[in-house]
Amino acid sequence: MPETLELDLDLPEGPTDTDNITDWCLEQFHNHYGNHITKNDIWEYLYGVMHAPDWRERYKHDLQRNLPRVPLAPNFEAYRAAGRALMYLHINYETVNEHPVVCLVDGQPDEGDADPSAYRIDKRMRWAKDGKETDRSVLEINHRCKLVDIPEEAHEYTVSGRTPLDWAIDSLRHKHDKPSGITDNPNKWHTWADEPFNLIRHLRRLIHISIKTTQTINNLPPSLPKLNK
Repeated sequence: MPETLELDLDLPEGPTDTDNITDWCLEQFHNHYGNHITKNDIWEYLYGVMHAPDWRERYKHDLQRNLPRVPLAPNFEAYRAAGRALMYLHINYETVNEHPVVCLVDGQPDEGDADPSAYRIDKRMRWAKDGKETDRSVLEINHRCKLVDIPEEAHEYTVSGRTPLDWAIDSLRHKHDKPSGITDNPNKWHTWADEPFNLIRHLRRLIHISIKTTQTINNLPPSLPKLNK
């Protein structure tokens, strides 16, 4: 019996471009907004409108059980532009601008001049404590290094109930799997394995993404008509 199975498939050569917006969908948008709308416009609009606070609030229970129903917002262009901006932020999370929060190493401002161990995660990052209260303006990388003056706005945008920084805290930690004996060391991940200060740059980018996403969402016009009470 052969070790591999050769499938005689008629595959296209080179990359393919599938837009996944049906002609029927395009027709609905043309009928409502005009024939100048393209399928790419619809993609950007959809990404924007899925962040609309009024739509998410009104249909929050339905969204837990059913496929989303796309609203035809009064201001198509506002949502298309917002969707384009949000897609750029979320796709390019590794290269977007950094938010200039202060990095302290041993109590002093630092921009990558300390020894590499200063930016390594000991066990896991954590929010600072002010007595019994959690201080979410300070993120402790380890006992020497921390980010301070993180704006409140960085904590408003969430993905599945967590902010991007909360996801980073949970995923970038030392984990040991007893059955396999495998230890997951976040210090060996990504670009900060060779350049430890890149971890700080990564966290600053997550803050930038969170703030810009929040600002974009807060500036969105209504996506739905008001309900008559």
